[in-house]
Amino acid sequence: MLKNIFDLKGFKEQAEKVKNELKEERIIVDSGGGMVKVEVDGLGNIIGLKIEESLLGEKDKDLIEDLIVAAINKSREKVKELWQKKMEEYLGVLPLSGFGDIIA
Repeated sequence: MLKNIFDLKGFKEQAEKVKNELKEERIIVDSGGGMVKVEVDGLGNIIGLKIEESLLGEKDKDLIEDLIVAAINKSREKVKELWQKKMEEYLGVLPLSGFGDIIA
């Protein structure tokens, strides 16, 4: 719970703790009905990318690119949701509109 809003040192320590926890979180999203999967950490860093072999056989470059972009964008939304949840846990406040955009 946020006890003293002016405790900058305490806030920085909490923020660092949240950041470290988010680095360990994993989010996996897909697009194209699972044909493309992207794994990111809680900070939005891409950890892995999987493309279904049948899609590669089609050699449809435009489709593959679109599916990758869609999966990455989906993962960014999930990261924002996770970040907001963590901030709420540590700060003990109601959701702050737009606050998750800080990491975008």
